[in-house]
Amino acid sequence: MYRTSLSFKTEAQEQFLIRFARHGAIAPHPMQIIRKAIKNHGESVAVAWSGGRCSTVILHMALKVDPDIKVMFVNTGVEFPETVRYVERTSKEWHLNITIMKPERTFWDIVKDHGFPSPRKPGDGKKRKRSGDIPPCCRWLKKKPVRKFAEESGVEAFITGMRAAESRVRALILRQKGAQFYFVKSEGVWKYHPLAFWSTRRVSDYIVENNITVNPIYEKIDRNGCWPCTAFVGWRENLMRVNPKLYELLNRMVSNKEMLEHFYRSRMAPCTGKG
Repeated sequence: MYRTSLSFKTEAQEQFLIRFARHGAIAPHPMQIIRKAIKNHGESVAVAWSGGRCSTVILHMALKVDPDIKVMFVNTGVEFPETVRYVERTSKEWHLNITIMKPERTFWDIVKDHGFPSPRKPGDGKKRKRSGDIPPCCRWLKKKPVRKFAEESGVEAFITGMRAAESRVRALILRQKGAQFYFVKSEGVWKYHPLAFWSTRRVSDYIVENNITVNPIYEKIDRNGCWPCTAFVGWRENLMRVNPKLYELLNRMVSNKEMLEHFYRSRMAPCTGKG
């Protein structure tokens, strides 16, 4: 059963971030933003789907406008097993026009060169500046595959599930851009964020009202993504809740360099249950 109250932030905290990001801007209904993206870019637009609840809501909305819209999912190789199975099942049930991208390098190769990702700084809200400290693993496992998909598929715009209420970093981005869609020069694509000013409760209400089956990972924790990620607050508690054995392994690797070296010498990545 999907729990509608899943969120690390209170409703008041989320509304503060939403107000900060909007800064008095008009907030059209998500369907208007989706239609605008499709009108502006036609077949050159795609839904960036993570298997998370927000991008799943966006996908559900986009399919109402264009049932054959391009969908991209990046399997980083360290997704939660629940996410991989959910994407496979939903892709079949919803008859998605989906492309699954995989990175050129593994998470473990990147950790060997750069170490585990450090907690990301929230940025300076008063100066409206982001920290810019994107971990190397995010560049290799997420940004590069997305760029490759855009180039190979002729995609010039992505519709995402990004929301201001999720973090200060995202609220800062939206406030800085001053709109729910904008061109990202460094990536060479447009990005549209229809749910930018929606709260978690509003997303949850849409899920319940439309009887959408969400990723079962939400029965345990409030996020999906890479299971060995150490760049967000609460990763220990989350992984301990999802898979205590994986938590024990990762915790020892983070704090014990000798164990990490042994891991690389053995050339065996920890089992994620996807085999």
